[in-house]
Amino acid sequence: MKEFYTSVIELRQPISRQFSSEPYECGWANEALFFLTVHPDMADFNTIVVRPKISPDGVHWVNAPGDATLISEPGLTVIAQSHFGGWLRLDLSPEGAAQTAMITLHLALKG
Repeated sequence: MKEFYTSVIELRQPISRQFSSEPYECGWANEALFFLTVHPDMADFNTIVVRPKISPDGVHWVNAPGDATLISEPGLTVIAQSHFGGWLRLDLSPEGAAQTAMITLHLALKG
């Protein structure tokens, strides 16, 4: 029987410029889905560049394989990961305007 777990990583977190989410240990999982919500009540940006990061130990980080996700408006975005080390996190970089946003981030794991 597969296991499934969802965690709230960030809740209504204001971000500006470069932001890294809290890392999450998930080596037991086969797949991961980040559900990233950009709230409309604080969204002063042109684009947010979102890149998943992977780590074998939660200390040393590299970009996950694949392209960055570009977000151009508030709402819900899903980012899937299937090949990762023991840890995951997201790096977010708002670009343009005041470069600010408010996010909520869920991580759903299955394995």
